[in-house]
Amino acid sequence: MRHTQTAQQTQLRSYVRRSGLIAPLALLLAVGCSGDDGASSDTSPTSTLGSTSASATSEGTDTTADPTVDTDTTKGGGTDSVGESETIGSTTDTTAATDTDATTGNTTTDGGDGVVIDVKIDPLDPIVIVKDGVIPPALQFTAIGITDKGVEVPVTGSWKYDRPDLATIGGGSGEFTATGLLGGVGLVTFDSQGLSASTNATVKLYFTDDPGVDPGIKDAFDGAFEPDPAMTLLYPYDKTVFPRGLVGPRIQWNGGGANDLYYVHVVAETFEFEGWKAVPPPSRYDFPLLPNDVWLKLTASTDGDVKFDIQRYDGNKAYLAKTQTWTIAPADLAGTVYYWEVNNGNIVRLPVGASNPENFIKKDGNTQCLACHSVSRDGSRIAAAAQGGWSPWTTINSATGDILHYSATASGFQAISPNGSHTLWGQSDGAGPLKLTAFNSNAVLAQLSAPGAYFVHPAWSGDGQIAFGQRLNGNWLDFTASSLWITKVDLDNPSFSETKKIVDSAGGLPTVTYPTFSPDNKWISYYRGNQARTRAAVAEVWMTKTDGSAQVRLDNANGKGIIEIGQDQTTYEPTFLPVAVGGYFWLIVGSERKYGNTLTDTNPNSRRKQLWVAAIDPNAPDGVDPSHPPFWLPGQELNNSNMRGEWALSPCKEVGEGCKGGFECCDGFCYDNNNDGQLECGEPMGCSHLGDACEVDAACCEGEGLTCIGGYCSITPG
Repeated sequence: MRHTQTAQQTQLRSYVRRSGLIAPLALLLAVGCSGDDGASSDTSPTSTLGSTSASATSEGTDTTADPTVDTDTTKGGGTDSVGESETIGSTTDTTAATDTDATTGNTTTDGGDGVVIDVKIDPLDPIVIVKDGVIPPALQFTAIGITDKGVEVPVTGSWKYDRPDLATIGGGSGEFTATGLLGGVGLVTFDSQGLSASTNATVKLYFTDDPGVDPGIKDAFDGAFEPDPAMTLLYPYDKTVFPRGLVGPRIQWNGGGANDLYYVHVVAETFEFEGWKAVPPPSRYDFPLLPNDVWLKLTASTDGDVKFDIQRYDGNKAYLAKTQTWTIAPADLAGTVYYWEVNNGNIVRLPVGASNPENFIKKDGNTQCLACHSVSRDGSRIAAAAQGGWSPWTTINSATGDILHYSATASGFQAISPNGSHTLWGQSDGAGPLKLTAFNSNAVLAQLSAPGAYFVHPAWSGDGQIAFGQRLNGNWLDFTASSLWITKVDLDNPSFSETKKIVDSAGGLPTVTYPTFSPDNKWISYYRGNQARTRAAVAEVWMTKTDGSAQVRLDNANGKGIIEIGQDQTTYEPTFLPVAVGGYFWLIVGSERKYGNTLTDTNPNSRRKQLWVAAIDPNAPDGVDPSHPPFWLPGQELNNSNMRGEWALSPCKEVGEGCKGGFECCDGFCYDNNNDGQLECGEPMGCSHLGDACEVDAACCEGEGLTCIGGYCSITPG
């Protein structure tokens, strides 16, 4: 990615603005030499850049020395004004008449130029830019044959483009037309009589949000050289990884004046946005939703790094930008977050991407004041504590909110198995062991115990393991020291085995508990704090391998070196999304940290707890923090204290229902059944594609670079 703006580029951008043509800098940079685009008389302010010379390479030719130079249309088309539709460069004259050899099917020339033995495409590696949703004229691809005598001749054949979401191409004509839906890179292929050639073709989206800012002020932004003495970016954090499918982050900062103007610039390889807006304190900026949803377009068009800049103009001068780099993961998040609204005594659900939570549980007289809870990994059932105080456990249908079982037996905290069939409970009864029962029964099938041990906060893996804490003092709710343990569970012959401690209680944060298993069941994230009750706790989240090795503090997720000291020890109760998405594991945490300049209370007794999400690198080396800075989970209500964010897959969908991946389907497979771009749950067919169910790596389709993680084919982590 090219994020650094050179002096020449700054001058060119300034030129474009002074001329009244708000066009991205990329419009002025040739990627190569161009051929006849068939649109030399067009005056659209959108450019098509490409490489068409017979000897051109993807490196291209620099043609930026004089951006107003006319391009000779006999050598490649184009127009005489910067920013208008143009193709920069030249082509070789290939006007010789041709015919086809009836015996071989190969093309020869009337002048005896020989038999075509190779073909090439013109232009090479073009970039088509869609500005503010306006589709530019079609780019004309041309195929050139090369004979055994080294002569270039015209040839005919068929054209294909492998990214129909980006653009269409005429099968016979070679006319390439962007859809404007998103940006990206695809492969154009030409086939003729057994010969073929291909080239990349890029579609870049470029959006502006300009309320009519004076060109002189825009020039001032370009010419800024003094660091901003006042502005401080608060949210989001630098190096955050964002998924697709969520609303954009609200940019928040302090240090601006009531009349200050801001320039926001976002650049990725196939996307660019420029916006100008006056933002009085408390300063917050949302990416535009109309006429185009800029964040949606950005994330759909980007896989990798994004550079974000924001500059301030105080009425007299503009200052240098505050800059961050974000990463866009190439997938939507999955599942539903079930969390406890503490002040309301409710467990609500928030499907990832929803604008607000749902109060869905059908409470009865026995299930008031629902609190701490566990959700099966498949999203089918919830086990929750009710009634406060002695906290009897109950189970709930996640899809309907119906109460399935009320135990009338003390529990406090409980864990439900991955498919919702069994519950492990009994923390608050003071007896010590945890009891294993069916989800709808109090009949004890087995007990998890160790001499003198009091076990707390159990959590189930996807492969028959359970992690839990052992409290070393206090009572079931209030204790200040605990260690982390693990065991294996057999549900066919109800029993526990190989029960052992893996992380000691130690140091200044001796309470080690609240475990959660990663999607591949190889890692446990957990809480280290000064107390078990998380309100006003001093705490961090950590990770360890399931054997207790490679313990590492998740500094980025905690905010170490990112937010002020003290705020970086307010992170609690981690829970993993059960599947890997976009090459990452995803961890949800509760935190009492500040949220930009929106939630600013730092009083431990009154600050609000909210849910945050951090991307985790699955293959980070031992001892290296695998986490990335978190983002605030959209859809929460800011006036509540939200905690215990249990993240599970959503209740599964039946065959024929729409889906984003096999992990949403009851049968585990999601297909484009009708070849119309619409995905539906379907019956298993052949190998497993991205997001489809699997048991081993070999079940994933060969050649797609997938790994079976948590029961679904996933992008192989880098």
